[in-house]
Amino acid sequence: MAGGHNESVYYRVFDDALALSEKIEQMGRKRFDELTGRQVMFLAMIRSFEERPSLGDMARKARCSHQNAKTVLAALHKKGFLDFRLDERDQRILRIHLTEKGESVGARALEELDKLIDRIGESIDHNAAEAFADVIAELSEAFGGTFSAMGESQDRAETS
Repeated sequence: MAGGHNESVYYRVFDDALALSEKIEQMGRKRFDELTGRQVMFLAMIRSFEERPSLGDMARKARCSHQNAKTVLAALHKKGFLDFRLDERDQRILRIHLTEKGESVGARALEELDKLIDRIGESIDHNAAEAFADVIAELSEAFGGTFSAMGESQDRAETS
């Protein structure tokens, strides 16, 4: 059917974005046995902070709700990758501390992410990557600014 929904470039973009997300999830599971792709990304994000992050810091960095961040972090805690400790200066704030196991996997995740980014940079034209990033930003905006892998927050998470 010419011009039908299934032929719309927007359906293709949406479908391809979902497929890419699934591929990232599979890569995480393949390389980090017991972890989801999202959990691996959270460990990498935690390692990327200069100071130990709070739950709010993680929600903003991951561009997700506090509840979503709490769910991912609780699963990582249950698996022995991190602990929560009260901030020494402000007892109202819980800080995320990676265990030895979490530090090891987080460092490995960052190394693999760097290699993946290098491969992407070698195989994808810079202008094409810029255009893709713009489309993802517009999709994020269309969905209320609620998703990202590693970027800084510019969405609802800042106001929660």
